[in-house]
Amino acid sequence: MFDVAVIGYGPVGSIMANLLAIKGHKVLIIDANKGTSPTARAINTDGEQCRAFDLLGFAEEVVENTGYIDKVSFTDAELNEIITQDQPLEVGAMGWPPQLLFYQPELEKIIRSSVESKKNIEIKQETILENFHMEKNKIILDCSSNEGMSHFECKYLIGCDGASSSVRKLLKIERDDLGYDQDWLVADAHLTQTTDIPRHHAKQICNPKRPATYVPGRRGHRRFEFKLMPGETKEEIEKEEKVWELLSPWINPSNASLERADVYQFHAALAKEWRVGNCLIAGDAAHQMPPFMGAGMGTGIRDAMNLFWKLDLILSGKASDAILETYKAERYPHAKWTVAQSVSIGKIIEGICAQQEGKDFAPDDNDGYGVKFPHLPSGIFKDASDEISGYPCPQPLLLRDEVKQLSDRVVGSKFCVFTRDNISKLSDKAEKIVKALDIQIIELSEKDDEENRMEKIFSLYKLIIVRPDRYVYGGIKSLEDTSKIIESLETSFCLQI
Repeated sequence: MFDVAVIGYGPVGSIMANLLAIKGHKVLIIDANKGTSPTARAINTDGEQCRAFDLLGFAEEVVENTGYIDKVSFTDAELNEIITQDQPLEVGAMGWPPQLLFYQPELEKIIRSSVESKKNIEIKQETILENFHMEKNKIILDCSSNEGMSHFECKYLIGCDGASSSVRKLLKIERDDLGYDQDWLVADAHLTQTTDIPRHHAKQICNPKRPATYVPGRRGHRRFEFKLMPGETKEEIEKEEKVWELLSPWINPSNASLERADVYQFHAALAKEWRVGNCLIAGDAAHQMPPFMGAGMGTGIRDAMNLFWKLDLILSGKASDAILETYKAERYPHAKWTVAQSVSIGKIIEGICAQQEGKDFAPDDNDGYGVKFPHLPSGIFKDASDEISGYPCPQPLLLRDEVKQLSDRVVGSKFCVFTRDNISKLSDKAEKIVKALDIQIIELSEKDDEENRMEKIFSLYKLIIVRPDRYVYGGIKSLEDTSKIIESLETSFCLQI
């Protein structure tokens, strides 16, 4: 029997399986397709996702194969800039560059190389999940392939199988439709000669006759998106001659090759349930959003980081499955925020287009662009009014053996404590929890964190606890409360220690 079966071998499914495998669990991956994605789909990653990649040992390889954007502009039809935002490029508080552009087939090869090196992961490609049923202590999967029907048993099932998720459908999970349905042509091309089109400057073209998006990817990869206008059909706009007509202000067959051009329906939706018994969903199976932020894959990787350590605690006998109630409670607000941000960028494009035509435009929501990234509403020690608890923890550099190291590499996939002081004797219960969870105690010296990434935290707290997903659990202002905050982990995460 497998500990966990992951349906879907895309970036989110492969990260999910990989994270569970490094905790020692036996994982099955089932995917209907064979090989990596043949074309670019996801394109953007960030410093928080790089921390997940680094936990799995390949962040540097990912970074080496990426490009970057230094500006994002909303322009009129003639590409005159209306709004321009400079993008940060330097390594940020997460310890990695804040935004990077990758080419998905390359990224998948990197991730899969790591997955396929794990002896405790079994992969079944060209295999379709037809059905499953849950029994008391296991889930039985019914799968089909060219070799006929096969059956597998697992303790937990995670659907990372995309927007049309079979797992979500078999569980009969409905979705909250946020009402943003638009058809756009997405075209990926590769430069074959040097051109004068922007190399690091992304543009949202607010042309009332046809809104469009331009994103310069890594090396010669270029992403273009064009909105279908009333009366146009998928068949008409996907014709190669029509695609080149749309691309002609930018590139042409003499200086670029076309990889693909497909119409997608941009959609905004979130699953109403993310868990049914021992079955869960993640990634696009749980949330869909327009691609204006390039945040779909990243939102799925955050799902994986939130879930893997909770399943590990259950499978290791250290927590009850009640901890899984925190999964949707914590991830839904984050995903909803990201969806709303993506929709709001689309509405900004619509608004500028309307202004170009002399029309009034008033967005109909208050949840979008400019709203702060939400904190975790649960799984934290107290409230998040400090703007530290429930937020990603900065990653300090630690001096170990005369070499500066990223703190994540010292901590690994465990809970940790950060403090600038010496921790006094703990209560017996706190000691028991520290030992059971192998909580890493990091006492920062004057030679640690010379970049002052933790300065805001230690201006308020003497000590903080950070969860395995790199989010701050909470802090204390007096070291006398050290045992208290450690003991509180028992209730917060349904520990059985």
